[in-house]
Amino acid sequence: MTARVQRVRAISGLTLTACVIVTVVAVASLLAPWLAPHDPAAQLDVVRLKNAAPSWSHPLGTDPYSRDLLSRALFGARTSLIIGLVGAGIAATIALAWGLLAGFVRRQIGDRMMSVLDAFRAVPRKVVLLAAVMVVPHASAMMLAVLLGVTSWTALSQVLCVQVRSLRTRDFVTAARSIGATPTRLMLRHIGPQLIGSMTAASALLLADMLAVEAGLSFLGLGVRAPHASWGTMLQDGVPYLASAWWIAATPCVLLVLTVLSIARIADAVHASSAAKAPAA
Repeated sequence: MTARVQRVRAISGLTLTACVIVTVVAVASLLAPWLAPHDPAAQLDVVRLKNAAPSWSHPLGTDPYSRDLLSRALFGARTSLIIGLVGAGIAATIALAWGLLAGFVRRQIGDRMMSVLDAFRAVPRKVVLLAAVMVVPHASAMMLAVLLGVTSWTALSQVLCVQVRSLRTRDFVTAARSIGATPTRLMLRHIGPQLIGSMTAASALLLADMLAVEAGLSFLGLGVRAPHASWGTMLQDGVPYLASAWWIAATPCVLLVLTVLSIARIADAVHASSAAKAPAA
């Protein structure tokens, strides 16, 4: 029993740490215009401050263009989080609408709707996303978020369809139907609220995934374009100087890894909590 309590406390401590990290990153990105000591695109001194090491005047150092890395990290977090949040919101909305409908309508129609998703998923998501980015060159941050959202919802929708079909057989749904609840009321008042926990966890995982994918696209030059700051573009700037100025790539890499892992930890905690509170079959 003592070992179990210690494990629970360790998990709770990890979740609390993850919440603190995500909160700090979110608040810092929100307040970036006031916290950043310099313009993130300003080339301060291309001769003296090129690849300058961390110092009191530049706590995280500067990049090859003498731009302050702390300022770029703050604005990069702002850009990356906006793209991730908008993309995850779009994906979750489409997945909820499709999965809820496919799980609630007649099984033959729902199976056909799921077959459409199977056809979409036959093509790897990364290939579809890369093709979309190539078709829409120089996409803005909002366009990139839309592309990420509309290519990321199919797996979640299938999971939601299965959950809705399972919930339809529960006693509380049968009781509501027996007293005359309409299909719309059943979906919105009885089945929909049972999906909140899983949707929250899945949306958090979508956000973590989109932060990583956006960073990868920006690193390849297919996402956020210079001189705008994102963690991916900062990583792209720093890779050629890993041996001589490691801090340029280390800054966005550490921020990205910590943020993604923290969001994933929170998603696991939300999922575990929602599973524990789920009504019995």
